[in-house]
Amino acid sequence: MSYCVAADLYSWGLPRGALPNPGRLVDSVSSSANTVSLDVHGFEAGDPVSFRAESGGSLPAPLVAGTTYYAVPVSGDVFSVAATAGGEAIDFSSAGARIIVIAPLPIASAIAFGAALIDDMLPGHVLPLIAPYPPLIVMTNAELAAGKLLARTGSASKSLTEIVDQARKRLERWALGIPVRGENVQTPANLAASASVPYADPRGWNRWGGI
Repeated sequence: MSYCVAADLYSWGLPRGALPNPGRLVDSVSSSANTVSLDVHGFEAGDPVSFRAESGGSLPAPLVAGTTYYAVPVSGDVFSVAATAGGEAIDFSSAGARIIVIAPLPIASAIAFGAALIDDMLPGHVLPLIAPYPPLIVMTNAELAAGKLLARTGSASKSLTEIVDQARKRLERWALGIPVRGENVQTPANLAASASVPYADPRGWNRWGGI
């Protein structure tokens, strides 16, 4: 379940290019075993990856910079790559040097994370939400997903906890039917007319018993 798409992250304020994805320098490459060593790589079978070489480095042949390959885990610290998801591992004819492996940012997972938080924050009487979703729900899902990704890359200006707390307060008000406005909006004054009898008449004399 998700309440937004990747484009909504940018529609609701995430600057383009704000999610850096610098990659990780691999430990070594074995051209005999056709494997890449990277401490705790975290890849699952079929995860997309790409490679580039640092200045002065080179990629293992026949890998091409920027091309998408698919992980074939061997262990928690070693993996091979295939040309297609679920395909056979590519044979390396050279080991290369100073190689960086890059994995796409987990945008779909971040959106699912935000949607799960929204479901947890909302009371039962408003669930399940029906598409097309209210703009506030789309915005909040995008905001939570962006916060998750920015926290992952170390680029967040707010902590993820702060972003979640603000979203919770907003959703609680929305679920109660209270207009959602800025945090600094003043509470409106009570403009209801009073039905009590004034203490003094216009001349300033006290009124006792209606006299």
